[in-house]
Amino acid sequence: MNNNSTTINQIPRYTVSERLKAIVVLFRPHQYYKNVLVFFGLFFSKNLFRVDLWFPMIMAFVILCLVSSLNYIINDFRDREKDRHHPEKSYRPIPSGKVSSTEAFGLIFVLVVITIGLVYLIPLTSTQIILHTPQIQEGEIFQEGRIIIPSKTAFFLVLVGLFVTSQLYSLFLKDIVFADIVTISVNYVWRAIAGAVLITVSVSPWLIILCFITAMMLSLAKRKGDLALLGTEASKHKAVFTSYTPELLNQSLSTITAIEILAIFIYLIERHPKETVFIVVALPLITFLFFRFLYLISRNTVASRKAERLLLDKQLMVTGIIIVVLFLIAIYFPNMLDNLLGIPDPVV
Repeated sequence: MNNNSTTINQIPRYTVSERLKAIVVLFRPHQYYKNVLVFFGLFFSKNLFRVDLWFPMIMAFVILCLVSSLNYIINDFRDREKDRHHPEKSYRPIPSGKVSSTEAFGLIFVLVVITIGLVYLIPLTSTQIILHTPQIQEGEIFQEGRIIIPSKTAFFLVLVGLFVTSQLYSLFLKDIVFADIVTISVNYVWRAIAGAVLITVSVSPWLIILCFITAMMLSLAKRKGDLALLGTEASKHKAVFTSYTPELLNQSLSTITAIEILAIFIYLIERHPKETVFIVVALPLITFLFFRFLYLISRNTVASRKAERLLLDKQLMVTGIIIVVLFLIAIYFPNMLDNLLGIPDPVV
C-alpha cells in the first residue's frame, strides 16, 4: 500500500494555469514569425498600400499560424517517447505530461475546424486564378486550355501542401541526410506561395528561389546548433545525425550563404538595373547581414537552434530594417534615391 501511495504521489499534478500555459507553449507562437512570408507576395507585387487586401492577408497569416501549430502538436505527440530523453524537448507539454494525449487530440480537432472555417470566411470569393494549359487541338484549330480556380481554393490547396510536406518530414524525411533540410525549406516556400495565390499575383521564380535558399541556410544553422548541443548523444535523438558532422554542416552553410548573397546580387541587378543608389547601398548592407548571421551562430549555439533569438541582436535588427526600407523605396518609389542625388540613368 505504501508503494502504491508513493507511486501516486510521484505523478506530477499541474494547476489549471500551468496547463493553459502548457497549451500556449504547445502551439509554439514563437515560431509564427516564419509565416510573415505570406506577406511577401503583397509587398513585392506593389500591392502593399491596397488596404482592401490587408484583412484577407492578416487572416491568411492567422490561418498559417494555426496550421503550423497543428503540425507541431501532431509531431510532438508522435515523438513524445523519444522527446522524454532529450535535454530540451523533455520539457515540452506532451512529453512532460502537462498536456495529455486526449487533450492533444481535442486540440487537433479544434484547430482543423477553425482553420477550415477561416478559409471559408476569407472575403475573396470572386477572385480567380487562371492556369494556362498546353494547346488543345480541336480539328485543325489549336486553342489554349484554361483552368479556373477560385483563389481561396488555391490557398487551401497550398495549406494542404504545407501540411502534407510537414507530415512527410516528420514520418521519414527527417531521417534522410539533406532531405530533411530540403523539406523544411520547401515549407517556407509554401508560405510565400500562399500569400501570392490568395491575392492572385504571379509567383515570381525569385520569390521561390530566395525563400528556399534562405530557409536552407536557417535549417543548416539549426542542425549545426543541435549537433553542438547533443554531442555524442545526437544520433540517439535523430538518426540523421549519424551522417551530419560539424565539418559537413560548416561547409554546406558557407556554400549556401555564398549562393544566397550571389542570388540576391543578381536579383538586384536584374530587377532594379537603374537604381544606382539602391544597389550601391544595399550590397554592403546585405553582405554584412549574412556575415553577421554566420558570426552569431558560430558564437551562440542557442541562436543557431532558435532563429527567433537572432531578432534580439541589435546590429542584425537595425541592418534588416534599413534593408527593408531600401526595398520599399526602390519598389514603390523607383528612382527616388537617384533623383535626390541628381544621378542620371545608367547607360546600358
